[in-house]
Amino acid sequence: MEFNFITPRKNALVYIIKILSGSLILWYGLRALGLQEPYWAMISLIIVTEPDMTVAKANFKARLVNTISGCFIACFSLLLFGTSFFAMLIAMTLAVVVAMLWQNYPSNWRLGPVTVVILMSAAFSGAGVNEELHLAFLRVAEVMAGSIVALLQTVIYMQIQKWQQNDS
Repeated sequence: MEFNFITPRKNALVYIIKILSGSLILWYGLRALGLQEPYWAMISLIIVTEPDMTVAKANFKARLVNTISGCFIACFSLLLFGTSFFAMLIAMTLAVVVAMLWQNYPSNWRLGPVTVVILMSAAFSGAGVNEELHLAFLRVAEVMAGSIVALLQTVIYMQIQKWQQNDS
């Protein structure tokens, strides 16, 4: 009797190694820089991680576009409407509208409204607009750090594969 339902998918070990090593790099690296809980960096690492460079670049681009779009919309909403649940709903709606109207917006458009929620929820714990904006930009820095680590890991993985092919 064969148990095909528990056979690992192709690249399972690659994903595990990249996510664990990237998480260690982000956790200890960002903590050394003063960021005590770099969870959003780890989430971005997971979202962008791919063994294939083309897919990793597309994921990175989508994460970058959505983060910048979501950040701009969230900060604009924080300045205009302040921090409230209804301000968050307005900002989420605006993020969806921007994604739907923008030609060639990445197919993973849902990350824009997600970024809005992440940033505005971070601002809920702030004490004033300056601290709220600081917390929002801190989350963006985390997202970018995680995405960059994932992309760099793909570059390293591709180079290792190239060396292995040359040795064969």
